[in-house]
Amino acid sequence: MAIKLDMAKAYDRVEWQCLLKMMEKMGFCSKWINWIHNCLKTVSYSFNCNGEVKGFVTPERGIRQGDPLSPYLFLICSEGFSNLLRRAEESKRIQGLKISRLGPVLTHLFFADDSIIFCKANKNEAVEIMKVLKTYENASGQLVNLDKSAVFFSKNVDDEQKKEICLALGGMAEAKQGKYLGLPMVVSRSKEQIFGFVRDNIRKRCQNWKNKLLSPAGKEVLLKAVVMVMPTYVMSCFKLSRRLCKDICSLMANFWWGEANGKNKMHWLSWKKMAMAKSAGGLGFKDIEAFNQALLGKQVWRILTKPNLLVSKVLKSRYSPQESILLCSLPRNASWNWQGLMGARSLINAGIIRRIGNGRSTNIWSHKWIPDTDTGKPTTRRGNHCELEKVEELISQHRWNRNIIFRFFNSNDAQKILAIPLSLAGREDSFYWQPKVGGMYTVNSGYKFLMKQHRKRGRRRQEGASSSYTASDSELAQMWNTLWSLNIKHKIKIFIWKCIQGALPVKATVNRRTGVGDPICKMCGSAQETVEHLLLNCPHTENIWKASPIQWDGAKEQQGDFKRWWLRISEARHRTEGMEHIGLTANILWQVWKERNKREFENATFDPPFKSIRKAHSEWLEQQQIEYKEKGESTDETVPRQDAQNQNYGNEGEVLMEVTTSTKQGQLFVGIGVTVQLFASNTMIGWALKDISSGNKILDEALALKLVLCKAVQRKWSNLKLRFCNKELWRQLKYQSPANSKMATVLEDISQLQRLFCMCSFVLDREENMIVSKTLSVDTLSIIVDEERQLPQSL
Repeated sequence: MAIKLDMAKAYDRVEWQCLLKMMEKMGFCSKWINWIHNCLKTVSYSFNCNGEVKGFVTPERGIRQGDPLSPYLFLICSEGFSNLLRRAEESKRIQGLKISRLGPVLTHLFFADDSIIFCKANKNEAVEIMKVLKTYENASGQLVNLDKSAVFFSKNVDDEQKKEICLALGGMAEAKQGKYLGLPMVVSRSKEQIFGFVRDNIRKRCQNWKNKLLSPAGKEVLLKAVVMVMPTYVMSCFKLSRRLCKDICSLMANFWWGEANGKNKMHWLSWKKMAMAKSAGGLGFKDIEAFNQALLGKQVWRILTKPNLLVSKVLKSRYSPQESILLCSLPRNASWNWQGLMGARSLINAGIIRRIGNGRSTNIWSHKWIPDTDTGKPTTRRGNHCELEKVEELISQHRWNRNIIFRFFNSNDAQKILAIPLSLAGREDSFYWQPKVGGMYTVNSGYKFLMKQHRKRGRRRQEGASSSYTASDSELAQMWNTLWSLNIKHKIKIFIWKCIQGALPVKATVNRRTGVGDPICKMCGSAQETVEHLLLNCPHTENIWKASPIQWDGAKEQQGDFKRWWLRISEARHRTEGMEHIGLTANILWQVWKERNKREFENATFDPPFKSIRKAHSEWLEQQQIEYKEKGESTDETVPRQDAQNQNYGNEGEVLMEVTTSTKQGQLFVGIGVTVQLFASNTMIGWALKDISSGNKILDEALALKLVLCKAVQRKWSNLKLRFCNKELWRQLKYQSPANSKMATVLEDISQLQRLFCMCSFVLDREENMIVSKTLSVDTLSIIVDEERQLPQSL
């Protein structure tokens, strides 16, 4: 059985002496305990009566609930409760819960003042629990609220036994369903009923907002900042049904498009398209089902990379005691939580790769461990006489065994294996999340990776279908990025987005969708009112464009398709003041649309063209001034100077090393040129080193730094400064953000080597300041063995 406890005024009832004794028992020093004691006894409160502060009260309990320090102090007290339960379990007075035979024993779960206790469903253990609670209450001042506490029984407990146990627990009520930390404690067959509260909460929140008073931009902010956050906690633990996800998306879509007279307005675009990234033509809303999978993927990643967590031990012992979570099968009686994790397993499988350390835990033939391949596995077919199993067997003295690799693998696999850097420290193999720089899984990177896969599948299904518009993905992405980066009001950006996507409710579109209304333009009465006609080709609109200070003569041939026209004018972003001109154009289009609506719904007369241009220019100029004002008030970021020429390197005992690399097309080697300046002996030497190239310039330079540091360790230098000219490598070193699994291994080795020196720093410099090193690196390509040369000090 499980007992859910509710503490009455948990934070306000803590006894000072209990708290101080617990801190002393836990090993806090006397000075720290005195500080906490002073915090407790120096608290005072005053009362605000009609705007006047009157009187002071010193509470007996000191810090009360709501103070930032109170939860931490309560946790110290609850540690005493945890120890009481642990002692009862050790002395066999109570028996905890085991999910499986090999799993850990659970007697209690605490989260601040929310507590669940597990024990056998019998009267004796119920009596022991009450004794423990009584002891804890007497010592700490806590009081269990029996009216709000509840007990959960398994199906195997009969009714008479339930009544007996409830009486032994002080009349505690039995509960069939309940929540712990906001999540359902029992997940039954009806998932719609169990998780329906998520949909209901979102519906209530949307109904409380005044839809008519919000612009599309305001609705977008509310949906992203509030509504899309509400189900996140539940979705990070459980998989929501597809129907429930669709209901949530439907609620958000209804709110965004608005309502009139109690009826939802027409949805001019599907939620699927709106949920695409802004760079792909959407509004950046979340696809709830995909977001749910990305959140569950985080739990799979934690189980995979942190096996010592309690949740990892419990779930692995139950469902995959011998196998990895990536390989285990799904049993029929699996919990809903585990089924959700198994659904997210495919996402993790598609994006991870094994980062080789010592190779002991990586299987050559079944694990993904070879970068830059489609499957991550060898393409070589395993021979009948091949007994190789682990990657460890391909390594000898921290280097790849080339003879074995070329004997059992084809040339393509062999070259890719040899290009994998090996760790100097011989660390254990680990997992690396490839879509994210740094290799750590995040929900955002998982969601983006999942949506990218969905778009690829969608493009495959559309292959062969004819299309009247053939702009490349990169061109479209640049167009959308240009739109969202314009310095104009957000509502105008959404207006342009609607124009491009065909979601603007012009007469021709309304008539086509509903069959209602006259599709003829009211401004000219001679053609159908389409987006292109209204904003570009209508005689009244043409007069406005003639009065405009900006003329897009090169885009006139594209005026039959607004998307093509906007794509064409977006090419001006690279010109001087190009972004400003595009922004002013968007404001003119917005004024045309506003005039049309005034004429349509208010029967207003048209403004002269110069007046419309003046309004657009005034609104655009106002936005520009706001940006300039914000830039003027902001403090410029301090950027450290990286020009090594202006720094003093003449410290006693310091060694300055300049490292450059060179490669030659058609050769498999990289030349490494190093100049070493020893200030202690006032000498300068040059190293010409040769190594196999990885095919990547950044990785080659990182491996060169690693090799140079190894040689510096052998020389027993203690104060080292290395200069190089690769800006991207310097950034990855500074922020420890490797671009891929290969770089992760090399950067980790460089960091460990750096710790072997008293001082070791990296400096970014220009290549023209390292001419001698560059010359050495070029000469190295023609030598056979590494060389060391004496250089004149004047260099």
